[in-house]
Amino acid sequence: MIHSFLETLVPVESDDDDDDSPDVEFAFSIKASAPAGAGTAVTPEECVALVVCGPGAAAAYASCALPLAPMPWALEVVKETLVRTFPPPPKSPRFFVGRGGGEAGEGPVVVAVLDAAVPGDMAAAWAEALLSAFPAATEVVMLDRIFRAGWRTSCGQERPQEPHLCGLWTAAYGANGPLDRADALALLPAPNAVEGLAAALLSRCEASRRRGLVALGLQDGAHLGEGTLSAFEKLRPLLRRLGLVQEGGKVPDYREAIRQNVPSVSMSIYA
Repeated sequence: MIHSFLETLVPVESDDDDDDSPDVEFAFSIKASAPAGAGTAVTPEECVALVVCGPGAAAAYASCALPLAPMPWALEVVKETLVRTFPPPPKSPRFFVGRGGGEAGEGPVVVAVLDAAVPGDMAAAWAEALLSAFPAATEVVMLDRIFRAGWRTSCGQERPQEPHLCGLWTAAYGANGPLDRADALALLPAPNAVEGLAAALLSRCEASRRRGLVALGLQDGAHLGEGTLSAFEKLRPLLRRLGLVQEGGKVPDYREAIRQNVPSVSMSIYA
């Protein structure tokens, strides 16, 4: 089982001994000026779970489905380690704490929303800094997307259709997986694999025996659609257990979330 899990992770660190460029480091900090409506009673050390939302589909889903309070936190590159590189280091994610009032009562849950992808060669350092900032987080969940055009099949199988959710998770969840039922969430099938930040978070969670999950919503085409966002609803039992959503909450407005999270025409490469 562990071998099949490791085969679906693409290494995020190079073994090239000739690469003598300095490693980029990231540091967590608390901002002096808090955003409007920010919570102040929660400290990073209190957070018992961490949800990371990748750019695009997952960020849009979080904006419409999760009741969140912004936090004055930042995860940024240490300038002394910064070298000229492309793509450049990512801006800090936006940090929130959940206020859904769900089943969990153990402690607050932090949600980190990315507006841009973390470059693959920086993913290991970024993941290490993030997990170190929340030492009490025993469960780490990453929501992201996988493009249908890049879905790899074997033995003549057809590619899935929207809405479709699949994922990979660590052994700490046990035999029933993250949704407490073995068949509740489809396993990302080989030869597909996760890489970059998703692989970095999973490998670190496996090494530290944390519960770690990467859940991928299928996106058919370059433009984000409601089907991708609705696929994340399959995680509602897990999100309710974490206290991020309530039972019987209103149906999220996916169309409005997409409108608010899609770049304007002036920023489009097709403009």
